Amino acid sequence: MLATGPARSQLRQAAEEVSGRAGRPTGPLRLTMPRAPFESFIAPALKAFQNSYPDTELEIAVEARLIDIVKQGYDAGLRYGNCIDKDMVAVPIASKSEAVLVSSPAYLRDHVIPKHPDDLLDHRAIMCRSQIDGLIIPWTLESAGEVVQIVPPTRMIVHDLASQIELALRGLGIVNAPAAYVAGLLESRRLSQVLPSWSCPQEAVYLYFPSRRHQSAALRAFMAFLKTADFGDASR
Repeated sequence: MLATGPARSQLRQAAEEVSGRAGRPTGPLRLTMPRAPFESFIAPALKAFQNSYPDTELEIAVEARLIDIVKQGYDAGLRYGNCIDKDMVAVPIASKSEAVLVSSPAYLRDHVIPKHPDDLLDHRAIMCRSQIDGLIIPWTLESAGEVVQIVPPTRMIVHDLASQIELALRGLGIVNAPAAYVAGLLESRRLSQVLPSWSCPQEAVYLYFPSRRHQSAALRAFMAFLKTADFGDASR
């Protein structure tokens, strides 16, 4: 089970330990995470983190694939809750959110606009493959209490979210993307929302690491910093 209760206590303890140290935390901090959490939560906060802890050395691998952070030498990672091994300590960073279906306006001009998820079976989709079981990840859509799970015809499989969005912008199909990630593109009308009355629920985002012992000062500082950052109510 995810250690949400003890993890909150650990965050408070980390904050107290860091604030009570005579010197600033130093040294490397190696992190791995998918692109959506990196761009939505971490990248906007990195300047403030480095201003607070200028002697830390961040190395961040932004990648979709699941890795063994212990074998690969990472201090911690960020993942959605359904992708974290049970033996990891998991600290909630951002609460559950939603994703939306998007495509380019040009794509929609060339195709019949879908009115219901079943209509997606007549469209082209840019999909992802699960890093857990190797299967194509279905789209789970919700609207007014109705839930539909569908795998539209897959013409292309791309694991990197930025690459998926680039292909959608070029009119190659429909993409399922975090709403916060594509908000600017929707506002500028470079992308259009498909089935706007439907959304795809997303798991909460967690910081995870293998043990509460032997943490580096940089990781303790990072956890203490995340405690004060405004990532939604899941970390409260």
